[in-house]
Amino acid sequence: MKKYVVILAVVLLLFSWQAGAKNPPVEELEYAGYYNWGFIWMKAGVVKFTVSASDKYPGAVKIKATGSSLPSWDWVFKLRDTLVSHYNPETFLPYEAARMSHEGNYHKTFYYDWNYKKGVIYADIHRIGKYKRRDTIPLLPETYDMLSVAWKARELDYEKLTPKQLIPINVALDEKVYQLHIRYLGTDRIKIGGEKRDAYVFSPLLVEGDVFKGGEGMKVWVSMDEKRIPLMVEAKILVGSVKGILETRSGE
Repeated sequence: MKKYVVILAVVLLLFSWQAGAKNPPVEELEYAGYYNWGFIWMKAGVVKFTVSASDKYPGAVKIKATGSSLPSWDWVFKLRDTLVSHYNPETFLPYEAARMSHEGNYHKTFYYDWNYKKGVIYADIHRIGKYKRRDTIPLLPETYDMLSVAWKARELDYEKLTPKQLIPINVALDEKVYQLHIRYLGTDRIKIGGEKRDAYVFSPLLVEGDVFKGGEGMKVWVSMDEKRIPLMVEAKILVGSVKGILETRSGE
């Protein structure tokens, strides 16, 4: 489960809002997270997203994502993660972003400040009970945070993509900028909430870590309509598999 909800937050939000909406109203989505060990899928966590106008930067958008394990799973691995992004809705480039990770005995916070004049990101990193430091991360062209890149990605025109086509993205994560990509896989028809839905399917490149081996071991299904709502995500991990399924959506 470690870091599962953090990475799930990125891929679930991809393409989740109506294309062309520059000043979105408040909207919320909630996903159930499942863990598979053998032949049994068990509900283990919840991921929630809220989009609203920024309360810090005039005309900007704010996205907040929270992920948590269920109380019944806390004894196995307690997880409480929060991500926040403030970005320009015209360019999707961030002003600032934050990640607060509380995963078992691991507690770490990241606060990022984009300085475009100097071409760097200032990162204040705090490993709670261990250290505090400020890093300076060089900016690559069009570098996004974990949530603003999701909003940027919603502009992709699926009808013009071909199966196996790669879409490059640059994402600031932890203490560096990663050059990643999304691979478009085609279309599929899946059952969500008792209803069959047509969906586009893609695979994001994962960063190697404590759970994922790295590579394209994850698939994401998004609705084949103008909303581009993420319906389901599934990934293999070192032990078993994880899955996120859309449960509720509110706001327009």
